[in-house]
Amino acid sequence: MVETWEFVGIVSLRLFASLACGAVVGFERKRRAKKAGIRTHCLVALGAAIFGIVSKYGFLDVLVEGNSADIARVAANVVTGVSFLGAGVIFLRNRSVSGLTTAAGIWSVSAVGLAFGCGLYAVGVVGTFGMIFCQYVIYRPLRKLEGHTPRQVQARLAPGEGNLEAFVEVVRSIDKEVTVNSLTKHPDGSIDIVCGIRSANDPVVDIVDFMNKHPYVTQMNT
Repeated sequence: MVETWEFVGIVSLRLFASLACGAVVGFERKRRAKKAGIRTHCLVALGAAIFGIVSKYGFLDVLVEGNSADIARVAANVVTGVSFLGAGVIFLRNRSVSGLTTAAGIWSVSAVGLAFGCGLYAVGVVGTFGMIFCQYVIYRPLRKLEGHTPRQVQARLAPGEGNLEAFVEVVRSIDKEVTVNSLTKHPDGSIDIVCGIRSANDPVVDIVDFMNKHPYVTQMNT
C-alpha cells in the first residue's frame, strides 16, 4: 500500500485518539493506586490500534496480487495476547482475588484501541465512556447494592512510635468493627497491616490523597 500524506494523517489521528482514550481510563485506575496506570493503558490502546491498522491495511498489496490471506488474524490475536497481560495484574492475597477490574479494563481498552485503529471512532469513544461509567460512575452505587462487604485494605507504615496506633484509629473512625487480618513487623521497624473495613463510605478511593493526609503510610492498596 502506498502511504500518502492523507493516509499518514488519518492513521496519526487514530493513534492519538487511542492514546487519549487509554490515558482517560488509565487516569481513573491511577487515582485508585492500581498497578496498571496511565502508561500501561496508553501502551495497550496504542499497540492494539497499531495492530488494527496493520491488520486492515498491511496486507492489501497481497490481496491485490490475487493471493488469499486472512487479514483479520492479526487483530484477532490481540485479544489473546492482551489476555496474558491482563492475567499479570490479578493477584490472590489473603484468600481474596484482586485486580480483576484492572485486568478487564486492560482487555477492554485494547478493544477500544482496535476500534480506533480500524477507523471506528464512534465505537472507540462510546466504549471509553462505557468503561469510565462502569469503573467510576456506578462504583459507589454498586457497593451500596452489594451490602458493603468487607473491603481489604493493605498498608505499610513507616518506622516510628505510635504509627500503628494512629493508623488503627483512622480506620476505626471509618468502621468501628474493623478487623485486623494480618500484622507483620519488619526488622527496620516498618509494619505491614491488612484490615477488613465494612463501610457505606469509600474513604480510600483516592489513595494519593489519603497518603498525603497520613504521611506515615508509605504504601497502600485496596
